Amino acid sequence: METIIILALVIVVAWILFRPIKKKELDRYNDRDNWSNMGF
Repeated sequence: METIIILALVIVVAWILFRPIKKKELDRYNDRDNWSNMGF
């Protein structure tokens, strides 16, 4: 029973953490104005 709860928590935390990062990365690469702010 504990393993099911821990597994569910890990999945939820991973889903919350990785979704916004992917969205921000897509926005960053699609927006050409941000290339000047990246230090290149």
